[in-house]
Amino acid sequence: MPKEINISDNKGEIKPTETKAPAIAEQTKELEKKVLEKLPKKKKIDRNILIFSIVAFLTLCGLGLFFYFGIYKVKPVSPQTVIPFAEDFVASIDSNSPFSRSLASLQKPSEPRTEVSPLNGVLFTKTEMDKLKKRRPVAVMSSNHADARPLSGLSSADIVIEANAEGGITRHMAIYWSEGPEKVGSVRSVRQYYLEWASEYSPLFVRVGCASSTDPRVNACSNIHYYKEIADIELFWRWDDGRRYAPHNAYTSVKGVWEKADKYKWNNFPTTIDEWKFKRDAEIVDRGEKSVVKTVFHTSLPNGGQYDAIWTYDKGTNRYFRKVGGQADIDQETNKQISAKNVVIQEVKMNYTGDSKSHIIITTIGEGNAKILQDGKIIDGKWKKKSRTDRTMYYDSSGKEISFNRGMIWIAMVPQTYGKFDIIEQ
Repeated sequence: MPKEINISDNKGEIKPTETKAPAIAEQTKELEKKVLEKLPKKKKIDRNILIFSIVAFLTLCGLGLFFYFGIYKVKPVSPQTVIPFAEDFVASIDSNSPFSRSLASLQKPSEPRTEVSPLNGVLFTKTEMDKLKKRRPVAVMSSNHADARPLSGLSSADIVIEANAEGGITRHMAIYWSEGPEKVGSVRSVRQYYLEWASEYSPLFVRVGCASSTDPRVNACSNIHYYKEIADIELFWRWDDGRRYAPHNAYTSVKGVWEKADKYKWNNFPTTIDEWKFKRDAEIVDRGEKSVVKTVFHTSLPNGGQYDAIWTYDKGTNRYFRKVGGQADIDQETNKQISAKNVVIQEVKMNYTGDSKSHIIITTIGEGNAKILQDGKIIDGKWKKKSRTDRTMYYDSSGKEISFNRGMIWIAMVPQTYGKFDIIEQ
């Protein structure tokens, strides 16, 4: 409160006294009121309009994100820019790319199918077999990394072998002979144990890179010379689809490999392949009703189940359909789920070398337990491989050699210590 000096005190003392100023206060309030009345008034925002605007904005943002990540980034597109594989990935390629070349396909037969494929038992006519015998099998190292999916051309393989690489990630080696897709990939590097399995087919070998190590047991780079390797730069390209990135986007052409092998006179079919036994599919009344099995290739590494495979049997087609990482495993080129007529779960010994790159050793020669999935049933059996070049053979519990159904054979190399095999439904 304001203070006033009182000079009328009889004692001559100066006293402070309170001064009341109600008139001044009221005048101030009146002045403030008049000023505020002259100022422009703020318009009230309608609550419904505000909510609608926010929802509309969020919806547009959601549609934009869905289009970019759900369509543009995921939708398969045809390759437009083709770049051959090289260390720096900068070279360009002309219109004579192997992707644009093709070999004459087999014609619809007018004669009976009497000739048996030594790889997977598929039947061909004699004319077809004469043409096929001018081809050497092609082994392609294929990625199964989550960032490389969906893969291209895997459903065209005669045989697929799947095993661990480093870090709990699996990798495929696809063997092609009956069919030669124009686009296969993504192509990755090879490990020593894959070379030992490939030796069974004396193939043309296709890979991008190899495992190098001071440990001779895993130094694949020093053993690749055993194979007729197609390493021509023109046979590889990087596929830029807006989603894949190196090293998960290197591709090749199996038909292009055969064309190139012709120049080196490498395309004669090897006579050293030990043939498996094959049979007709079981009659539908003799097939199992349903089976679902799961293969886990590494139980101790935190890979989020991205490489766990589930095989579900379909009685009508007598095929096993594959899921990986919880999703249907689709071939990019056919847009169909990968399936096999036979699935082999082969128990193998796996150890670590302890080198700087954590390379692993898988024992390929010897024998061990196996389970064979065919006709909706699970057969307990054994596998045996005598030497590097001998084909792995499969036997039932009585020692009788397994007869496979004609068609794709998928072999899953599941480690005894680190992996597991589960029967989900039988």
